[in-house]
Amino acid sequence: MFYKKSLPIKSRSEKEFEFDMFAKPPNTYDDETQLKVGEAQKVYNFISADGTLKSGYGFKKLAMPTSKTNLTEEVEVVTRGQIKALWQLQYYDKKMDDTKYYLLYFNEEKYVCYDNMFENRYEPFIIITKFTEVPFVCQCRKDLQDALLLSGNGAGFMVVTGSSITSTLNAEKIISCCNHYGKLFAITAQKRGCLVYNEDINILEWSDEKTKDLDFGDSRGDLNKIISFNDYLYIFRDFGITKVSQFGKDELFEINNIYLADSHIYPNTIAEMGENIYFLEGSKLRVFNGSSVKTETIDCLNILNGCDNRYAYGVGYDGKYYLACRCNFNDDQVIGCESENDYKNNTLIVYDTFTKHIDIMRGVDINMLIAFKNKYKSKVLACFRGQNINKLGQLTFDGSVFGNFNEAVWQSGKTDFGINGKLKRIKSFLIKSISDCTVTFESERGEKTFNVKGKDALQNIKANVLGNQFIVKINSKGSQNTNISNFVVTVSCG
Repeated sequence: MFYKKSLPIKSRSEKEFEFDMFAKPPNTYDDETQLKVGEAQKVYNFISADGTLKSGYGFKKLAMPTSKTNLTEEVEVVTRGQIKALWQLQYYDKKMDDTKYYLLYFNEEKYVCYDNMFENRYEPFIIITKFTEVPFVCQCRKDLQDALLLSGNGAGFMVVTGSSITSTLNAEKIISCCNHYGKLFAITAQKRGCLVYNEDINILEWSDEKTKDLDFGDSRGDLNKIISFNDYLYIFRDFGITKVSQFGKDELFEINNIYLADSHIYPNTIAEMGENIYFLEGSKLRVFNGSSVKTETIDCLNILNGCDNRYAYGVGYDGKYYLACRCNFNDDQVIGCESENDYKNNTLIVYDTFTKHIDIMRGVDINMLIAFKNKYKSKVLACFRGQNINKLGQLTFDGSVFGNFNEAVWQSGKTDFGINGKLKRIKSFLIKSISDCTVTFESERGEKTFNVKGKDALQNIKANVLGNQFIVKINSKGSQNTNISNFVVTVSCG
């Protein structure tokens, strides 16, 4: 005889809530009590684009191939001293019929150190300079080749190509410059309200007698960066964008102020990507297409509110905008570099310009970023302040910052699970986590934390936590194989 097996049936007062919104960026814009069940109020040091919580972005010491014919074997790049700034230079060697990709940096010894990234490297080459501080650096052209123009206190101009170094002491400091239709245009530190230009593109031969000025005396403030984009010159200023049009070879220019900013535009965050230019204005990410500016709607960027972002830095790479900046996470946590008194940046925001997804890395003080692009092996590179000031780093996806893991956090808003005014019990939760993590339920009655051992299987863990409103937290202390998913909370009422 067969007996029908009776199955346990959940009471009608028991409900399951799937936390299936990991891919959605955190929402710090709305009040925490207004967020949907499963919506995050805070997330950092996770990558969540595919709907799971994976190991976040990190950095390791830069390693590059020493041959263009063997790109799989990489050797760490040897550096010298404290790295204050980082640049790159692409140079075509006519004699060798080969393109070289140089990485350069400025250290505390006032040396410019450099290496060719696809040749044997033992010690960096050194250029001894007389700069008394980190120089202004911008791309220029010399002898029909790409070059770097360095200018600053103590050393005037220095133009570096792949085959020569030339300099002059009698020169103004150049903040930004570019070639446009046979002329060289520049912004100088001494004349921040003017655009200086000359048909002689050899900037070493410039003098006040040879150059001419375009004056921009209006409320949009100083000129900070000049870009040749879509056949026009665009001047990014403290509080706006100005377009400069030239008519033929005549000295006729049309000046149009096409954008007035609400807040300060941070010049080092300006990055070209395809048909757009991205930049940080106050606490908003703006996108400029050559004619208009729009705002990227990102509900978590108010963590930038009230922060000093003079040291923010942005680059575009492979469809993503990388922004090193300073954020206020409005908690009592101290993550990574935040334990240092003089940190300038504490966050890397990674914004996918196609999917609109955002990931946040907290706890690293990035000084500068560059997108090191070439046809062999491209990477996002950075130099740092604080304890990592002597390192060149390449971006990774394992959550480690030179071997150290910063805590990763996913935190919900404050939720009553749609059951208003009644005492509730979190009975249990389901979770799949490859590595160890903790789950915390916090209510007005206190909080309870559960240690979850890593396992490649779904786990059902009893909780028994009482409260009316709850904050749910998932924390990972750091692992290269973090993968958290299938998080379901069972709640009973009555």
